[in-house]
This record gives sequence, structure tokens and C-alpha cells, in this order.
Amino acid sequence: MNRARIGVIGLGRFGVQHARVLAQLPHVELTAVCSRSAERAGSVAAEYNVPNHYTEYRDLIRDPDVDAIDIVTEVDRHTEIALAALRLRKHVFSEILLTDSLDENDRLIDEAEESGAVFMVGFLERFDVRRANIKQKIDAGELGELVSIYGRRNIWRGILDAPRFKPYPLVIQPGIHTIDQLLWMAGEDVREVYARTRGMADPGRPDTWWAMLTFESGLVGVIEQSFFMPDRRLYWSNSGLEVVGTNGTAHIAEPNDAAWIWTGEATSSPDLYLSPELHGRIVGALEQELTHFADCVIGHRNPAHGTLREARDALHVGLAIVESARTERAIHL
Repeated sequence: MNRARIGVIGLGRFGVQHARVLAQLPHVELTAVCSRSAERAGSVAAEYNVPNHYTEYRDLIRDPDVDAIDIVTEVDRHTEIALAALRLRKHVFSEILLTDSLDENDRLIDEAEESGAVFMVGFLERFDVRRANIKQKIDAGELGELVSIYGRRNIWRGILDAPRFKPYPLVIQPGIHTIDQLLWMAGEDVREVYARTRGMADPGRPDTWWAMLTFESGLVGVIEQSFFMPDRRLYWSNSGLEVVGTNGTAHIAEPNDAAWIWTGEATSSPDLYLSPELHGRIVGALEQELTHFADCVIGHRNPAHGTLREARDALHVGLAIVESARTERAIHL
């Protein structure tokens, strides 16, 4: 196989972005797209010269010109679609959160192993060059023994009203990115979780999360998440990563000083890492992530990042955070 023939299922804002990136990759053929809206599917197919478009995901999966699927639907449909694809031995890329059930995750692991298909979960931040550089330095021992890791994510408050996030604890969806980031940097298992929450916008729904993770070595990880960035904002989130080691410290802050734009209406900091546009192409972490998936499909090899077992580890910790906050006690994993 010289090119990966991929179909995209789910054409919301991020799904269209995936389609755009896949259409520009030289070793990918974007052969099909699917949306429950026929008009949406047709317009995206026309824009990116996609030969086939569907309103039913099962029809796309059965398409003989599709080797792999890219699932960018609502989370509660991911497992159903992925299982259907695996049974037809199609390779699968799935945006996280993949599932909020450990049992479902285990079922996907079994099905993927039985089918022999490539399965990759979208841990986008692992393909951010800044975070990857920090991880490389950790693994090379340049920071010494790790002492603590801190991940912060204060996201735009509009997410609180987005229907796709309402069924899940926010620390898991969309917050599982931060959990995975700490697990990746630490490179070891968590043995204890202690968490607290507050619900400010809606007293019945926690929108502020603090969690302390104790790893097997004694390394401490801290997660801070809230959802109160205002509509008139410089950037979509106020996020950060800090890694402290005995020989050095690494730090990322967003927004950062890489670029600022002032106009008569607002001041903004453009995205230069996750999915920026350069000369008419989407580049950055999203391009690198989907490139890696296509490479794995062509080479029929497991992904270096975003395995189903890594997804399970992140979910396991996320569910422990939810349980700790609910019961107001430490959870031992």
C-alpha cells in the first residue's frame, strides 16, 4: 500500500478540519466523507474533491475504496462506529474522548487485536513540537529525576453549553487531554488520586476541577481545569504545563509571546501549534497526528502515540478523579 485511503465520519467544525488536512497529505486519498446532513456531506465532498459522500456511516465503512476511517462524531457514537469498522477490518482513527467506559475500551482492545487493524486515538497534544521536545528531554535525563508536573487548562466558557460535552464530566471530556499529558510526561503509573470540584455556572455540574496524582515513584502531578474564559478573549484557553526535575524545569504557557495581533476591535494571539494555517495549508500538531496515522496504516504498524491502552490508562485516571471528587476521599488505583 503506497497511499492510505481514508474516510471521515462526522463533519462538524473539527471534522471538516480533519477532512481538509487529509485532503492535503500526499500519501492519503480522502475517498469518502459522511454527515447526517446530505447537504453538508455533499458540500464538503465538492470542496475537497472527495469521490464519495454518505449520510449513513455504515455505508461509508462498507465502501471498498476506504481502507481506514477517521471518527470525528459525538463521543457517544465512537464505540459503535469503531466496532463496526473493526469487524470489517478497517483501520480506525478516533478523536478523544473515545469512550467513558473501561469495559467498552477493553472491548475495543480485544476487537482491534482480533481484526489486526491499526487503531489510533487522537492525543493531539503529543504532536505539539513544544511538548514533544520536553518529553524528549525528560527521557534523555536532562531534567534529572522528576519532582512534580502541573497541567492547567482554563477553557472558553461556551463549552459549558455545548451539547457534545454535556453528557460527560468536564475533567474527562474535553479534559482528558490534560490527564494524558501528565501520564505521558511521567511515563509511569498513577497509584493514588485526590480531587476536588466546584460548580459555579451550574451548581449541579462541576466546572472547576483540581486533582493531585501520586505516581508510583512518588512523583506528584497536579491538574487544574476550569471553564471560565470569557467570550471576548485573547485566545481560546489559558493553559500551561510545568515539569520540575532535580536538574531543570520546563514550562509552556498559552497564550504565549510568539505572536500578538492588535486591531481596532481586539487583541489576539493566533494558534501557532495545534492547527495553524500556513500558505493555505493546515500545519502543526493536527497535520503531524494525521500524518502519523496514515503512515501507520500504510506500514500496518501500531501507532507510537494514541494506543487503545494509553486511552484506557487516561480514562482510568479520569474516572478516579471523578470518584474522588464525588466521595471526597483519595482513590487508590
